[in-house]
Amino acid sequence: MIRSIFVTAIALATSLSCFVSMSQAQSDAIDKKPLAGTQKSLPELQLDFANTRYQAFICWDLTTFKNATSDNFHGRAMGDEPASLWKPTGMDVEQWAQTVIDGKMAGAVLTTKHTAGFCLWDSKYTDYDVASSPVKTDVVEAFVKTFREKGLQIGLYYCMLDYHHKVGPGIVTREGIDHLKNQITELLTNYGPIDYIMLDAWATWPSCPSFDEIQYKEIHDLVKSLQPECLIVNHTYETNLAHAEIPFADAAGRVYPFHPDYKRPTAGSDVMQKGWFWDDENFFVNKPVETFLKRIESYNDHNGVYILNSAINTAGRMDDDSVQMYKHIAAAWEKPEPIQEAGANWGYQYDVGTNLAFQRPCTQSSLHKFLRDKRAYPKAEIAVDGITEGSWLMEQTSGTQEEEQPWWQVDLQRTCQIDEITIYNVTDDDQSVLSDFTISILDADGNVAWSSVEYDFPDPSMNINISRKTGQFVKIQLNSNGSLKLAEVIVKGSQVTAK
Repeated sequence: MIRSIFVTAIALATSLSCFVSMSQAQSDAIDKKPLAGTQKSLPELQLDFANTRYQAFICWDLTTFKNATSDNFHGRAMGDEPASLWKPTGMDVEQWAQTVIDGKMAGAVLTTKHTAGFCLWDSKYTDYDVASSPVKTDVVEAFVKTFREKGLQIGLYYCMLDYHHKVGPGIVTREGIDHLKNQITELLTNYGPIDYIMLDAWATWPSCPSFDEIQYKEIHDLVKSLQPECLIVNHTYETNLAHAEIPFADAAGRVYPFHPDYKRPTAGSDVMQKGWFWDDENFFVNKPVETFLKRIESYNDHNGVYILNSAINTAGRMDDDSVQMYKHIAAAWEKPEPIQEAGANWGYQYDVGTNLAFQRPCTQSSLHKFLRDKRAYPKAEIAVDGITEGSWLMEQTSGTQEEEQPWWQVDLQRTCQIDEITIYNVTDDDQSVLSDFTISILDADGNVAWSSVEYDFPDPSMNINISRKTGQFVKIQLNSNGSLKLAEVIVKGSQVTAK
């Protein structure tokens, strides 16, 4: 959903004294108990998600009312609109759920907060939310309650870019990160088990905060500490697990957009209207049912999930023409038989708990250009994503530009005793490039504590045994010209306990 250049928002402090929420009986009806039973593995969770096949996207936000009160169409609100703009004349969550059921969809994802920073729940970390508007109903609570009662999948969309609270490229602060984490904590604490959280506007465009500014591991670890079985779906456009458990693409108007040979679970969204957020009664675009069937099939054939949006109008309902289109698609679509077991390469490909470098911050001397999608670059952290496969064309390796003595480095973020380092090489490009290289261990100040020159190349992997060397950084550097590509770097050892 992110397309334009970041505009720093003017902060507002709209505050209304009256707070109205759902009745206590309704609130009590929401099962807020933690997930029960044995925790599922990542491949099992990916399998459950892939078997949903087809879901709905429910987009509702201040943008809806900005469009309704303007002669121009706006793709987003910018965070300087007052909370008082939120004035739905109704909210028919029952209609949303019934449409999903009639449409043969497994569930839906709700935009809890888009770029403006306006929250569809009563967040204690801001007054830029429904509780400070004329209509104070907790939309998240109503959505979760109704969809859970009907046995539907529940996804919560949350935007990392936040105009109102000034979380954007070049202006990310510790306070801003904590604000995002506090709100994610609310969403995954106050509404019971959530099947997946969908993150957006994070590093996909220059207008978004980057993965260097907001570390994926920090958000990943927060989500898993709150709900271990809540999948992380992220708008990464990547075919790897460096920044998501389910890579996602805004693929409006397109069939499956990832590499044609990629078969790990993914997801993508599409629209049946002119945009993501409702504008007026002429917003619907009448497309042939066959168009949607082709797109659903393209995802399902790759173990992907197709998520089709219907914008909610100012009355809190899906427009009738959208409801009818969902029914027409359902009448013509035959849901595939369930996938019986996860693919052999789904999830992580080794015990990531043994890798001191897993999801730790990485840097490299330069960044190679994108291969398939300009939002998916071969970033350094792909080499610590838990995937040992080394397909360059499938975006499963890091990559520098071709240059003199390129390097890659991981920060273990604490002093560690290192016993062994395993390097996985690219598998569909010249492996011999990764020969005559220096591998080093650096201390917290960047001083070399140990180094070794290796003349053989990993084919596809190489184990380097190290006798209990201590350091915080691991660096790999070619000793000549080339493009450094790494599929995975596994650092084994233990954290040094401070005395």
